[in-house]
Amino acid sequence: MSVTQWPIEVADLDSLVLDPHNVRVRAGRGDSLVEKDVADAEGAIAKYMVEAEDLFDLMRDILRDGYLDNEIPVVVRNEDRFIVAEGNRRTTALKVIANPNLLDTKMALRVERLRARYPDHDSPTAIRIMVAPSWEATQPLLARLHTGRSKKAWLREQQAIFYHAQLSDEVTVDDLRVRYPSEASMIPKRIRMGEMRSVIRALKYDDADLRDFVMNSELKMTTFEYAYTPKKIHSALGLEFTKDGLLASKRINAGQRRGLIYLLKRFKDKTLNTRSPELIAKNKEQHEKFAELLCRIVADEPAADQSSTLRDRIVDQEDGHSGSEDGAVGSTNSADGAGAPDGATAGLKSEQIDTSSAGGLSEPPSRSRGRNRGVTKSRLDMNGFEYRGTSGGMRRRFEELKRLDLHDFPNAAHDLLRTVLECAIKEYFRSKGEPLKPKQTIGPCIDALAREFKENAKITTLINSMNRKGKMSAEQYAGTVDSLSASNHEPDHFAESADVHAAWDRIKPILSEIV
Repeated sequence: MSVTQWPIEVADLDSLVLDPHNVRVRAGRGDSLVEKDVADAEGAIAKYMVEAEDLFDLMRDILRDGYLDNEIPVVVRNEDRFIVAEGNRRTTALKVIANPNLLDTKMALRVERLRARYPDHDSPTAIRIMVAPSWEATQPLLARLHTGRSKKAWLREQQAIFYHAQLSDEVTVDDLRVRYPSEASMIPKRIRMGEMRSVIRALKYDDADLRDFVMNSELKMTTFEYAYTPKKIHSALGLEFTKDGLLASKRINAGQRRGLIYLLKRFKDKTLNTRSPELIAKNKEQHEKFAELLCRIVADEPAADQSSTLRDRIVDQEDGHSGSEDGAVGSTNSADGAGAPDGATAGLKSEQIDTSSAGGLSEPPSRSRGRNRGVTKSRLDMNGFEYRGTSGGMRRRFEELKRLDLHDFPNAAHDLLRTVLECAIKEYFRSKGEPLKPKQTIGPCIDALAREFKENAKITTLINSMNRKGKMSAEQYAGTVDSLSASNHEPDHFAESADVHAAWDRIKPILSEIV
């Protein structure tokens, strides 16, 4: 009879007998259990397992997360009882949770405290078991499980894919923390790796070998992690992470693409690796010079001694491809409020591609006109956005915003963006039958929207970026509440067309959600 044919039954914990000859116990004190002690063998085994096999950790996991029934204990029938051949640790944990008095007083009190910590636990008093025909039949199974490699642990990149793939409008990082409490502290790191994996796999590659290097997993994310983890480096790239490991918006500009391509080529050429001093923050001088170089690459301003090599290796890849292939992930928000270095994104000549609503890229510009940079366009990109509300006033505002020439009227367009966002929020709550208080300004309106969408990770991230304070680049400042208010209230503040484009990129996904 093969293992797959062994019958599965349900047995009460009281009918399961711990085996004093189990290898785990024999390695400790099992061999010293003489005949007269057998009656107390179960208590002695439980005490040893607690001391030597991290049983309190397992009990905590069962009380907190529930008992996992995917691995069924293997037993051998002995009259009306079952001797446990495989699964002694799990069985012992369940027995001790059900009856802490199996242990001495001090240990029993610790179990009671654990049970009190998780009062809603649902620990079973009966479990499924697999009944082997004999002790001899269990030996090959035990050898396979414990002396071979029955399971191969997932690599960190595979763990990152696992957690990152579960995120959606309905599932947030906080939801994952609740769902996987034992891994809660590590989930943001895995999410961050998942975000960066999505970034580099969505880039447009003109170098087929480089694309294969990334797509075929020759580049290990645990290696590339050394390039995007240091704050000075990811800030130079404009790729800022929230405390949950998320990137703030699903867009990337051509400057960021240049910086990422440069890093990836360096890893492919083996001129960067996990031991490279420029990637290690404690090598301050080399690290800061490298971050400065990346800033120049992103801003399309390579240093004089780097001009020829950088342009040969990077800039020539841009022709006809100034964005991402299918909506790569881009920059902005930082958990601690520290933005990219001043000037890191200022003066960009690169087109900014927003695929969050459009679902793809617009057609590349004609070469007779040169590269068509987004920040030089005289109109906002309304592609993928359509007002579907019923307010005639809102409809006219959107039509006016669509027609405004940003070269001639940048500040007027910026002011109208603020008005459109404020009024759209008010219309949203009015349509729900929950109108906001009269005369609410943009700040309280944004706060109300944040409370309304607190379970929506995407909108929460966008709102957090709008409420951001502290040191920021010009692009990061555009579209914040402070920026929108300043152009409306501060006499000396005047918005430029690039500010309007950047603000629209931030506001457009919110408007798409609420109108």
